[in-house]
Amino acid sequence: MKLADYAKTERQREVVEAWERHNRNATQAASELDITPSTVRNFIHAVKAFASSQGYSEAWDATGLVPEGEVVIGRSVYSTDDLGNKTWLKTKRPWSKEDQKEALEGFVEGLAKSIPVVKPTKPKKGLKWDQNLLPTIVIGDAHFGMRADARETKGRDYDTKIAKNEMLVAIDHLVGLAPASEKALLVNVGDFVHANSSAGTTFKGTKLDVDTRIEVVLETAAQAFKFAISRMLEKHKNIIVIMARGNHDNDTAIALALILKFYYEKEKRVTIMEPHGFFHTLTFGKNLLAVHHGDKVRSQKLASIMPRMLPEQWSSTVYRKWILGHVHHQSVIETDNGVICETFSTLAPPDSWHAGAGYGAASVMHQIVFHREGGEAIRHVYQIRDDAKQPDLAI
Repeated sequence: MKLADYAKTERQREVVEAWERHNRNATQAASELDITPSTVRNFIHAVKAFASSQGYSEAWDATGLVPEGEVVIGRSVYSTDDLGNKTWLKTKRPWSKEDQKEALEGFVEGLAKSIPVVKPTKPKKGLKWDQNLLPTIVIGDAHFGMRADARETKGRDYDTKIAKNEMLVAIDHLVGLAPASEKALLVNVGDFVHANSSAGTTFKGTKLDVDTRIEVVLETAAQAFKFAISRMLEKHKNIIVIMARGNHDNDTAIALALILKFYYEKEKRVTIMEPHGFFHTLTFGKNLLAVHHGDKVRSQKLASIMPRMLPEQWSSTVYRKWILGHVHHQSVIETDNGVICETFSTLAPPDSWHAGAGYGAASVMHQIVFHREGGEAIRHVYQIRDDAKQPDLAI
């Protein structure tokens, strides 16, 4: 097999074949394809990363021995020394976090460059845009890519397709209830993607129950966000999207934000906030709003650092709120200095580990409408309802 055989998309194959036709010269390949040399190198890096995980190497070859979904973790060399002693030399190169990150970055770069940029749209005529209201849809930990079997968890089945379908229904319902406004927020509190890499683990390496490959999950997640943004653009003049990084998707959250940022590059009605860092803040009139996943800093400390983070905005606002996730259930705390810290429910049912430990919560998506003068004006809730439960045995 050759390198091009490991391309995951037709665009990747096209770039690799052009690169090889030009004796692996990125500049000449870029000229043929009318793209930049750096884009060619990004594509090559992504394909090479996947190829090496499947056993491909220019120096040695184990192709055809590694099934889809597995990676090469080492090799053995049989040798004989001058005295006739026969030995096996075994070597192993672990698939490190750095390897995973580089492979993911290369994949995202390649995917983003192959996505056609969306054409700008005009606001719907006839709507009166309310400048005093800020509808905010908050997406709790969605865990796209997680697998749950209701027979085991006593909850409901869950996989990537189910997650997407449930989110689309919830978004459609909430947007239908929203008032037409000048601006609106779409907030992802983190852990939107269940696994942080193709290894099927969290950022720290905890093994997870996953249902498919990471590239499929990222593509499905991007499709879900595209639907949400398109639907919101029917009701609001401008959309702002906030992507928080969770403990499950520290890197894939950035990947998803970059994919959407490239896709909406020319759509001035959509702003994808920079995904860097772990705190995201904004003001709307007399409201100071902040987003954090909730895994690194507790509510009381978040309340205390808010005035230090934005002292001028703190003094000029009357309603201050942290929007959080991570704990998978809804809770609201008002701290001594008047900050509201609210955690939002997960959209996913418990997986095997959480169900076995007795965890579980209602799957709810919220839309909060903030008023420019400070505080909430309206709140809408959509609840994903489980099927009727039955005992394992009725006698």
